[in-house]
Amino acid sequence: MQKRILSGVGVPSVMIVLYLLGNFGLKALNLQWLKHEMLNHMLQFQLYGLALSSITIFITLKIAKQSKAFLRFGDLAAFARPVKLLGIRNGDNWYKTGLSYMLVITLATTAFMYAGLGDKLEWSLLPSMLPWILLFSLTNSFNEEVITRFAIVGMLDGYMTPVRIMWVAAAVFGLVHYFGAPGGPLGVLMAGFLAWVLAKSVIETRGMGIALLVHFVQDVVIIGMLLIME
Repeated sequence: MQKRILSGVGVPSVMIVLYLLGNFGLKALNLQWLKHEMLNHMLQFQLYGLALSSITIFITLKIAKQSKAFLRFGDLAAFARPVKLLGIRNGDNWYKTGLSYMLVITLATTAFMYAGLGDKLEWSLLPSMLPWILLFSLTNSFNEEVITRFAIVGMLDGYMTPVRIMWVAAAVFGLVHYFGAPGGPLGVLMAGFLAWVLAKSVIETRGMGIALLVHFVQDVVIIGMLLIME
């Protein structure tokens, strides 16, 4: 049991640190594939992320064969365990809970990002950047959900209580976002809260669907604003 818990915390922690370091490493390599500097870097980083997430899936399935059960969309009709403080009540299913939190978290993410970047945005760039925004949002949400949700829940399910698993996911995802976008102390809290809710969805729906969808929408906002800056 102790080895499994160490694996469930250690493997995702190592992989997300490697993911973060890859961001800086690729900048140092200065490989020029595309003329647009931001697109060039994001493309390379997403390919690097896909390699890491593939390795993470392989390691997770090797350590915890039962984790394969989470590699599906999940049952959105499943009831969410009530959390009065967060407005999740008895009888709420994940259709309602997932949609509610997607809207609330997206509004918060949009407000936070716009407060920092609003005066730098060039909206005329949006049509040409939209395909890239959608592509990178899809790959980034997949990579981060595999590393920080699937691996953690898949390896710790049955070895820790759901609440503890959710806090592990919040800690791993939140802390690395100190250097991310959104970043800083507030970014850590926002990312940690998102990770807590998404880990809850994975555990209770027994699938990755809600987590991937909610994360994808946040990345559309974040990556979208980063790519249309002047």
